[in-house]
Amino acid sequence: MQAAAHPAYFGLVIPGRPVVTEFEPVGATKLVATVPNPGDAGEVVFFLLAGAPLGASTSAVLYYTVDGVAWSVIGAVSADKPSGVFKTPWSEQLAGGAVVQVGVSIEPTDSVANLQLAGSGVDERRAFARKIAQDLFTFLASFATTAHHAEQLRLQQHASDLLVVPTNVLDRWITRFDAKYERDPNFYLK
Repeated sequence: MQAAAHPAYFGLVIPGRPVVTEFEPVGATKLVATVPNPGDAGEVVFFLLAGAPLGASTSAVLYYTVDGVAWSVIGAVSADKPSGVFKTPWSEQLAGGAVVQVGVSIEPTDSVANLQLAGSGVDERRAFARKIAQDLFTFLASFATTAHHAEQLRLQQHASDLLVVPTNVLDRWITRFDAKYERDPNFYLK
């Protein structure tokens, strides 16, 4: 005789893989699932399914562990925010063949607020955008010429403040960016 299956309350999407909904209970408010070979997952989507037992004062917090002992928080969802995209450190930290356990813990919303997850990922995305912008500026600056004839061109008083570039420079930068990305999708993080 088989035991009754635990109802699915949560879903976890790792790009390119089937949705994980089979979380096994390990306590009254805790569930776990195993994710094999997570190294290529830089982000995950965590969401509530219909019938998830979350009231207005509780949230589902997603954690992970590699060793089964040290758990790190990834993100949280609630009735007010039933889904989220969360960055994971797995692609930088784990080698091929690794296995990660993800855990869901039902916790009071007040406790979740103390985890300061609201801005999770914002600083990393800002740093990412700044690195892209710096790469563009560096590329544009490599085409810079000083305008010796600033008066003739009716330009600003200080020619050194002027950056003159070819009209197709952005197209060239995008081509260069795409080529670098093909070689190493994480080049902008270095």
